[in-house]
Amino acid sequence: MDNPLLRPSELPYELPDFRSIREEHFLPAFEAAMAQDLECVRAVLADPAPPTFANTVEALERGGLALDRVESVFFTLTAAHNTAGVQRIYQELAPRLAEHKADFTLNKELYARVRRVDRTDLQPWQLRALDEYVSWFQSSGAELGLDDQQRLREVNDELSALSIRYGNDLLREVNASAVVVDDPEALDGMDPADIEAAASAAAENGHRGRYLLTPALFTVQPVLSVLTDRALRRRIHLAAVHRGTGGLDGEGSQSRTDLRPLAARIARLRAEQARLLGYRSHGDHVMAGSTAPSPEAVQEMLERITGPAVRNALEERAELERLAGHPIEAWDWPYWAERLRRERYHVDTSALREYFELESVLEHGIFRTARELYGLVFTERPDLPGYLPQVRVWEVTDEHGEEVGLFLGDWFTRPTKQGGAWMGSLVHQNRLTGQRPVVVNNANFTRPPAGRPKLLTLDEVATVFHEFGHALHGLLSDVHLPSFSGTKVPRDFVEYPSQVHEMWVLHPDVAPHYARHHRTGEPVPEAALAALRQAAAHGQGFRTVEYLASTWLDLAWHGIEDPSRLPDPRSVEQEALERAGIDVPGIAPRYRTGYFKHIFAGGYSAGYYAYIWSEILDADTARWFTAHGGLTRENGRRFAEEVLSRGNETAPLEAVEALLGRRPQLGALLQRRGLLPREEFVHRRRGAPAPEAGGPDRGDRA
Repeated sequence: MDNPLLRPSELPYELPDFRSIREEHFLPAFEAAMAQDLECVRAVLADPAPPTFANTVEALERGGLALDRVESVFFTLTAAHNTAGVQRIYQELAPRLAEHKADFTLNKELYARVRRVDRTDLQPWQLRALDEYVSWFQSSGAELGLDDQQRLREVNDELSALSIRYGNDLLREVNASAVVVDDPEALDGMDPADIEAAASAAAENGHRGRYLLTPALFTVQPVLSVLTDRALRRRIHLAAVHRGTGGLDGEGSQSRTDLRPLAARIARLRAEQARLLGYRSHGDHVMAGSTAPSPEAVQEMLERITGPAVRNALEERAELERLAGHPIEAWDWPYWAERLRRERYHVDTSALREYFELESVLEHGIFRTARELYGLVFTERPDLPGYLPQVRVWEVTDEHGEEVGLFLGDWFTRPTKQGGAWMGSLVHQNRLTGQRPVVVNNANFTRPPAGRPKLLTLDEVATVFHEFGHALHGLLSDVHLPSFSGTKVPRDFVEYPSQVHEMWVLHPDVAPHYARHHRTGEPVPEAALAALRQAAAHGQGFRTVEYLASTWLDLAWHGIEDPSRLPDPRSVEQEALERAGIDVPGIAPRYRTGYFKHIFAGGYSAGYYAYIWSEILDADTARWFTAHGGLTRENGRRFAEEVLSRGNETAPLEAVEALLGRRPQLGALLQRRGLLPREEFVHRRRGAPAPEAGGPDRGDRA
């Protein structure tokens, strides 16, 4: 009990006491927590009473609380502060965690007891939880014979180790792909504060007097939209797309590691795992537990969107080439798209950064919106520790002062942090123990020079709203069991609430409150906001194609049915894009195999389609908000009551239908992305020839 991870924290809301937690605490804490978990299983099986919901399901939930506490802290660090020590611990720990999970989910006696739980007089949420428990056991292999279970254990162990290796190698690849610039004139177009930040980053990494451009995880680097130096744009793009390929990077040297063979090995093992479990492919296995009714339904949805998206992208490229006067390469597209946006809509998004100061976006943007919609009040608590000094903590209460939970914000990039933006939970709300939620939002914004405000791009503002939508999903959870809390919903549903909250970024009842000049306090001109709203559909062909390209790549890797016939990892990508008819010159997939952490080390395998699937629900819900008056407490109450509070104790699509009063429809998404069909563009089925490439981000938020 001297280990701070093995007892509930005495801090408010059981916030982990990071001042006391050290790396050497993790392995013994995991060992003790796993032992406690299995002791609970033995106690449940030894209970002579007939199995009930209380003595079986609730007992198992209580027995897993210690392991949940340790895992929540540790996996927060593997994403946000993945030091060499944390990496060593994870590599040692991974096979033991995989074995522990197998000891639980492959236990035939426990599975049989769960199936015998008396269903008489159970409430709907209990029936849902019980059915989910049965499904978890079935999809994990509880019904397999002992020989197949043993092979499944071996596959799971190796998959766990390989995924960790992929993630660790990728972190090094991303850091190594940063571009060093000698001549400040090459940075023409960048904001002076960003140039100063690049100089500071270079000095911190041993390049004093030079400039370091740190990459984002995805392909298209935001800086490409402003740099006037075409040669530098090319260097940056090549450095990005050659990560994890072993090929030449933007500096003309070999990248450190080719991650594609490792990705192929992961895909092969997943295919074998799926076959053992009785599925045709890993994709079929994953989608069996999703909100999508079938893999065929997902493919049909993607096909309906792909054709119009390609059509729009080709039209956009032709327009950009007329403006540029030369063929558009991948490193040109963002720059000329921004030029076109400025000329057509008379709005300069880079100049508008002066109005998007991080503190204002937090206080008068997301926090104010949460107060208006849900009655939530955020009060910063500098007395409460985060896992690093730069992590900030806010207490969340309702409008009557009743405690709700804690919100942590970790906004800036560092070498130990994975790329992208995400939300995580340190404590999961549940009525079983009375725990209140503790959630954290992470981003990778470049840290401003000391004493300067952090000015955001419009896409970065959208990222803040998006991740805060995930946070609200955790904070407003009101469920009974921790395993069903907040964002613990199917992967193709979890992005839905977060994407809904992006609707408030430019909303007339929200933007004027936070979009104010950081020096004068003047609100952003209404004409500029109107132009931004009008320009929202600009470039949707490009954005949709780069996203769909990665989605088809994910499905190609995880549609493998025969583990013995693995395709060449160097050709999977191009073949997948050609087969889907989405290989548009000048548009690279948002993620490629060498740096697709989402699917090879991030839990989105065969599930990257989730963003567009969730956007169907999001676009329809945004229409619902607008039709019912927008930013009102009543609308917030309804959305929280029907969706955000339900966790996975209600079938997700049932929750959406209860809100909308009908089944979701695709039309709102097609209209939002400018993808409504035209008669002259008959959509091509997969396998048809790609369109002729003629003619002169916001993406996902994990």
